[in-house]
Amino acid sequence: MFEIMAREPNLTGRVVNQLEALIVDHRLQPSDRLPAINELAQQLGVSRTVIREAIGSLAARGLLEVRHGSRTVVSRPSAETVTQSMSRYLRAGQTALNIDKVSHVRRVLEIEIAGCAAEQRTAQDLVRLEALLAEMSAIVKAIDNRQTYRPHYVQSDVNFHTALAYATGNDLFPVVLNSLVDVMLDVRELGFVVPGSLEKALHFHTAIYEQVKAGNVEGARDAMRVHLLESEEVMRQALALQAAKALQ
Repeated sequence: MFEIMAREPNLTGRVVNQLEALIVDHRLQPSDRLPAINELAQQLGVSRTVIREAIGSLAARGLLEVRHGSRTVVSRPSAETVTQSMSRYLRAGQTALNIDKVSHVRRVLEIEIAGCAAEQRTAQDLVRLEALLAEMSAIVKAIDNRQTYRPHYVQSDVNFHTALAYATGNDLFPVVLNSLVDVMLDVRELGFVVPGSLEKALHFHTAIYEQVKAGNVEGARDAMRVHLLESEEVMRQALALQAAKALQ
């Protein structure tokens, strides 16, 4: 099953690629146990260090699991490991350019999510969305406590978008959207410096909800499009205010 590696640079990468291919091709199945490190190193013709590095890389991606006693088994990637991997990628050197890219992806993804949610939502989905709107509304009205409740508002905001993704009935939408959550949290936190941003966000979320509740597919898409464009404008204003403050 295993092929001896040619002795050349980046042996770890080649071992990773070979093991990953065996897993993807189902020649190694979930719960299959890999040979011991010494044995695997001998079979592949590489050092134990290379094997350990390769196993660590694949374990970080959720393809392998190192169990008690140094047993290594093939694992089945979960939605959580997929989203964690994407989140780590996005957070590795997050810049304004990365935020622009995330905004672009959100437009493509969330406009379609809103339309699908309007078409597929259940009564339970509507109850969840309405409850999240009520949470955000209560915080917006509690003017004196906004600073204290900012993290709660941000989480409710993100949960609203996640609830829409689940309302589509397509379980891949939440997986992809959740990979952006860390960046979305940071973006929303930054937007608080722009006056009126909370009131605007609540208004747009309410508009999206009303269209989803009405089952208006195009209306929901349009409402989400307007919301995301407004969010991007708030972000530009927040970055400008941040830059101006840094120069003072």
